[in-house]
Amino acid sequence: MLSQQKSDRELLSLSGKVFSIIILLLVLSYLAFSHFDGIKLLGNSNIQNVHNKMLNVLAGVKSQWLIRGQPTQLKLDWRTDLNQDTIQVSYVLMSKGGWPVPNETNVAGCRQLIGSLLGDSYTQHFVTELDINAETCRYIGVDGGSISYQLNSGRVIFLTAK
Repeated sequence: MLSQQKSDRELLSLSGKVFSIIILLLVLSYLAFSHFDGIKLLGNSNIQNVHNKMLNVLAGVKSQWLIRGQPTQLKLDWRTDLNQDTIQVSYVLMSKGGWPVPNETNVAGCRQLIGSLLGDSYTQHFVTELDINAETCRYIGVDGGSISYQLNSGRVIFLTAK
């Protein structure tokens, strides 16, 4: 009888350990999935921040275009460092409606446009496409989210990845 009780205690101890390991694995898997979802959301918020920045820059460019008498080419002065007087100067062509358009109607022109509007570092973070029929430059982020800029209307469309 003593050996039966001893084996029952060992079995209960072993099943308790297995149950504890299962609970620990469930908690760790929940934390891991929530962590990776957080990383995915961070990637989406990054392209969302670029979208918001692009909207603000386009509004500023349009107002400068109106203030300066609606020129066909607009000079953009971007301060790159607040402590120094380093200024990045770029020029963009403007449409009759007052929206920046690329110098060339190809992918390189769309890349140059986003570099002029947001800075040269943004050209490296996106895959750039051009839809000639819809007159749209599309900038696709690494997470699959994208920003589409319609050249004829200045409309900016932000799409998240699935």
